[in-house]
Amino acid sequence: MDKVMAIDNLRQFVRLIADAGIKNTTDYRAWAKEHREQMAELFLYPAAPGMPPVNSLVSAAFHSQLPLILFNYTQLAHNTLHEFPDGWTDVLRLCRGIVFDFSGKLCALPFPKFFNFGEHPETRDLPDEPFEATVKHDGHLGIIFPYAQRLILTTRGYFDSRTSVLGNQMLAELSAKNNWQYEWFDGRTLLVEIIHPETKVYLDYQQSGFIAIGGSDCDTLMDYPHSVLKISAEKLQLPIADIWQGNYLADLAELMKDRSVTNQEGYVVRFQSGLRVKFKFESYIGKMVADKLSYSYLLNRLASGNAERMLSTLSEEILDTAHKMLGRILLAVAAPGTLKDKWRRLYALVPEEERSSYFESVCRDFVKGFVAPSAK
Repeated sequence: MDKVMAIDNLRQFVRLIADAGIKNTTDYRAWAKEHREQMAELFLYPAAPGMPPVNSLVSAAFHSQLPLILFNYTQLAHNTLHEFPDGWTDVLRLCRGIVFDFSGKLCALPFPKFFNFGEHPETRDLPDEPFEATVKHDGHLGIIFPYAQRLILTTRGYFDSRTSVLGNQMLAELSAKNNWQYEWFDGRTLLVEIIHPETKVYLDYQQSGFIAIGGSDCDTLMDYPHSVLKISAEKLQLPIADIWQGNYLADLAELMKDRSVTNQEGYVVRFQSGLRVKFKFESYIGKMVADKLSYSYLLNRLASGNAERMLSTLSEEILDTAHKMLGRILLAVAAPGTLKDKWRRLYALVPEEERSSYFESVCRDFVKGFVAPSAK
């Protein structure tokens, strides 16, 4: 990944937004749609046939009190770009909670978008180089950075999300308790897993707090390895994600098949070059899929118009599965054919043994009430 180039392009993007006087999400959406060609150039977006327009792939959040703007890739990016891997440009992948001020200064640099083992071309043929694998915790990502003499925590999507509000409360209590100094964070971003009953997804840690999982320097763009992060975590009196003691990726991949492991999500492998790859236990993936997430559930949420709100409550890991399912739904209804052809394609999305009269009615009603009117 060419971070220098990608961040420079995002700086230019921020300045265009600031020069246009955009200060809220509604105005940003209208502006981005009008300037999508210029946006495609800055994002190095290929825009091949069938790919969604780049303006629909990047959301912007604006801080309510400070001149800060945050970029995040959208649900549509998740829904569709697994079919178009080239669409995940370096610039777009950095839009995972990255924060600038209106002058274009980089204020927070979280992890770029990274993928599960085997789901993207870069995770199928892994490099032969040293790596470290750290425990992946089942909470919510917190992005902590300094600005205007205060420490701020945000999630990757919103400054004022429910988790952001909770995280900032936890941050205030922890920083006061451990006497954190603002100067310690100058130019640095700290990434933590927020563990709390309100951020529980599937695993119960029976504790609350932050676990240090990463960090970076906004000036040098250095992505801190575990050894450097450990020094900062000790200074801040924070626990840090444990390192796997194995030596071979093949052994780690085999470990993920151990279904007796029921209270762990998996590991994040960080190669010496900076590439990150997620490895998840099959037992954890099973919990994700076995939850209420189903095609009938998604179709009902889409039909009722609250799919976006529902998806905003899910962790990113569950979103990976949900968005792929949504992508299949979109492809099924977008393909040519009659309304009957469309609902039959939806009906065929589930295995034959799981099909039912109820699911058939859900498919029919979705096409009749949601697809048909939009086709007029």
